[in-house]
Amino acid sequence: MFSFDDTRTYRMPPHFGGSPPPASDMAVHNRDSTSLMFTCTTEFDRLAQYIPDCFELLGPQIVFGFGQLREIDWLAGSHYNVVTADAPVRFVGKRDRIEGNYNLVTWENRATPIIGGREENGVPKIFADIEDLHAWPAAYLNGPDYFTNASYEGNTFVRMEMRNPEPVEGEAFEAMRGSMTGINLFGWRYIPNVSGPGAALSQPILYPQGFELRAAWKGTGSIEWIKVAPWQNPMQHHIITALADLPILEMGPVLMTRGTAVLKPSQGRVLE
Repeated sequence: MFSFDDTRTYRMPPHFGGSPPPASDMAVHNRDSTSLMFTCTTEFDRLAQYIPDCFELLGPQIVFGFGQLREIDWLAGSHYNVVTADAPVRFVGKRDRIEGNYNLVTWENRATPIIGGREENGVPKIFADIEDLHAWPAAYLNGPDYFTNASYEGNTFVRMEMRNPEPVEGEAFEAMRGSMTGINLFGWRYIPNVSGPGAALSQPILYPQGFELRAAWKGTGSIEWIKVAPWQNPMQHHIITALADLPILEMGPVLMTRGTAVLKPSQGRVLE
C-alpha cells in the first residue's frame, strides 16, 4: 500500500509518487518575457480593504500588469500569458519586516502554472483566456501600438493598450535594470476546510523572483476593467467588480519591458 515519505515533495495526486525536494538555490526561467505595466493612483482606503492586516499599504498605487511568457524551461520551452494586480506593501510580523508587492490576483491561461503557483507558492492564480500581445496592428485605423485583453467564456473583462512607446536608455535604463533584479512578491495561501467554513490553511507567503532586463519603453495608454454579470463569470465576477470600482485618479507612464523572468520557488517561505 502507498505511504508518504516526509523527505520527498508531492503534488496532486500524491499516490503516484514524489520527488526529492529542489535545491535551495534552484530557479526557473521564462527566457523570453514581454510585459506591460500600468501604474495607477487610486484611493488609499478603497485599496487597503483588500490588503490583509499583517501588511502595511505603502501608498495608494495599484500596478496592473500583462505578461507574455515564452521559452519557459520548466514547461519544456512552452508558454503562457498572465494578467496581474499588485500593490506596494510592507509585511510587519514577529520575525519578518519586508517590503515588496502584494499580489491581489493573477489570471493565467494554462493550468500547470496555476496549480504550481497557487497551492505551493501562495500566489492567488485563477484562469482566463488571455490574448497574445498585438503589436503595431493598424496605424491607418489609428489603433494603439500594442494591445491585449482577457476574457472568460467569451466575456471580455479587461482591455489594455499602449501608445507612443519611446525607448528607455542610458542611466534611466541602468537604474531600472538594477531595481528589477530582486523582487519580493507576497501572496496568501488559503485552503478552505472541507464542507464547512474556515480555513484548513491560511498564511502569508514570500515568493522571491527577479527580472533580467534587456530592453524597456515608456509610453501612454489605458486599462479598462469591464464589469460582468454573475451568470457570465460565476466564480470571478466579484473580483472583476472590485478592481473596476477602484477609482483611477492618475495614470503614470505605461512601461513595456523585455527580458528574462527568474522565479525562485525554492526560496519561498511562510512569513512570520
